[in-house]
Amino acid sequence: MKTFRPSQTSTATLSGLVLSAVIAIPFILFLFLGRQGPLVFQSVMAALFAVVSGFMLYATLSGRKMSYELGDCELRVNFGFWKVKVPYHSIKDVQLSRLTLILRIFGGSWPGLHWGLFKATDIGRVYAYSTRVRGDFVLINLVDDKMIAITPEDPENFMREIDAYKSAFGKADRESTRLFETSKRTVYAQVLIVASAYLLLLGYFLSVYPSLPEVIPVHFDLNWNPNRWADKSELFIMMGIASIFPIINTVFVMSFGKYGKGFTIFLGVIFILVMVLFSGIINAIQSMA
Repeated sequence: MKTFRPSQTSTATLSGLVLSAVIAIPFILFLFLGRQGPLVFQSVMAALFAVVSGFMLYATLSGRKMSYELGDCELRVNFGFWKVKVPYHSIKDVQLSRLTLILRIFGGSWPGLHWGLFKATDIGRVYAYSTRVRGDFVLINLVDDKMIAITPEDPENFMREIDAYKSAFGKADRESTRLFETSKRTVYAQVLIVASAYLLLLGYFLSVYPSLPEVIPVHFDLNWNPNRWADKSELFIMMGIASIFPIINTVFVMSFGKYGKGFTIFLGVIFILVMVLFSGIINAIQSMA
């Protein structure tokens, strides 16, 4: 097996760590200001901080740890916990091409790591697993007309090595080549789970609503002391806002979830935590009313 490292820039890791720190500041501020708040609020904010920070750290390190492996039967792209396997029989041809990734349709971009479906100059849509957005790419054309763009550190040597497997190219038909698509079952299951989380939240809200007094606290200061009171019917506005999240999840997952299982799971975790946060707010209002 031959392993090729991607091209690297000296500042990518530092830029990723700095950007991670900047994005983490609001979460740290919320955790600090809400330290006297309800346990559910603190727990959910800590979980959101852990998920987002972990994802940013993962992206920062994945660019440096990414590799392209030429095995006996397939090309493997490794970055973090994710692996993209490209059997040689699904490859039509491989060529060097100068590209610029101009629009990300799905996926992510982070200093030193770009992955997902992009629109590139001259060739249209391409799946990129690279450390840069412009320059020399190894462009892999598949039998189903999809394309993969990668950035090995030594593209000429990579091309020489993959030439040894050319006899196996083009043996698969278009219907049997589904390298990127998440199963419909996974996509539908994620949408159902997030929608169910909202229905559980709605059920909890409706069960406690009759027992609430007519006037309840609806706003709190930094020490979680109520500073505005209103009719309990205002809670229906909050539930209406909460309903937006499963709708957003459904739109994003149905549109883009088929391109990446990791993306589908990540969105599911985030939106379920948001539903838990809303339930914690209702619980806090109930206990203070």
